[in-house]
Amino acid sequence: QHIRYEKATSNVCTSQVLLANTSAMYAVYHQKSGLQKIAKRVHGLTTLFADELPRLIGDAAVVDTSRPFFDSVVVNTLPRSANEAAALMA
Repeated sequence: QHIRYEKATSNVCTSQVLLANTSAMYAVYHQKSGLQKIAKRVHGLTTLFADELPRLIGDAAVVDTSRPFFDSVVVNTLPRSANEAAALMA
């Protein structure tokens, strides 16, 4: 469907098609084995981050790994003392 420039109200459809085409070409270029390799690397780095974060910043953060994750993790940060909590709220 072609819409004249003067009658177009937004570029939403164009943007969505561009993203769809880009992601399709990315998948075609990398093929199944390449996508699996990329996914394993991303998950491995996320796992490394989740494992090392508590060691790096101590008990100020708790990484929630009770739920499955792929490329992001939930980090609960807690103030170390009542004074620190008050300072954060100020």
